[in-house]
Amino acid sequence: MTGSGDNSVRLFCLPFEGVSAGVYLPWTEAMGPSVVVTPVELPGRGRHPRTRPCDSLEPLLAEIMPYVARMCDRPFALYGHGFGALLAYEIAARLEWEHDAVADRLYVSGSGMPQRTLPERAVAHLPDAAMIRRLRDRGRMPPVDRDPRRAARALPALRADLAVMESYRRDPRHVVHCPVTAMGGLQDRTVTGLDLAGWRRCTRRALRVETFPGDHYFPLTAQRELLDTFTRDLIRPAAARRLLAAAAY
Repeated sequence: MTGSGDNSVRLFCLPFEGVSAGVYLPWTEAMGPSVVVTPVELPGRGRHPRTRPCDSLEPLLAEIMPYVARMCDRPFALYGHGFGALLAYEIAARLEWEHDAVADRLYVSGSGMPQRTLPERAVAHLPDAAMIRRLRDRGRMPPVDRDPRRAARALPALRADLAVMESYRRDPRHVVHCPVTAMGGLQDRTVTGLDLAGWRRCTRRALRVETFPGDHYFPLTAQRELLDTFTRDLIRPAAARRLLAAAAY
């Protein structure tokens, strides 16, 4: 555990579908020591030792839950975008059920309350070209490397994440005991305000809905606004006073 003088909060960050948690690395320096940004890497990408991605939920959570539980050494919050929102929610619920650890706040971004995809909306089973075309038509093709060879290597992770999302069934017992902030992009045509409000069913605490400039991938273009939200919510009052005192000199 951290010492009594440490007012920092750990922010676990779960990546959106098909990408590495390294997408959050620029946040680590930008946030400073009061919010400890902790990207959670998934199998099949980045530096995760397992090279094959998981295409079902339980094996995926079995890979990442021990790491998250071990890192709950201070007050913590969880953030996830798209596929990461589903994972952040499941992790928050399981930390409560299995470890009696309640997050300070759960941030779910670019996603309505997760539920099983209608068969006619599923794309994970399609050939690569058709899958990419459908995702682009919906505005949900994640930014991947422009190098065709590296982009091709990202497709197995994308397909696996989509398979998890499309087969997902929410356990109705997973209603968390922390406040939830549901975040959306003002120009995101795939996630509506009504979708974001649906997260109310997933918490026994307050739900706050916030919108940011940008489309579905607004975390890449509205970074400053997002980080300001984390700072406002998570920095402990004592830490905030310390920062203000330092700025006065």
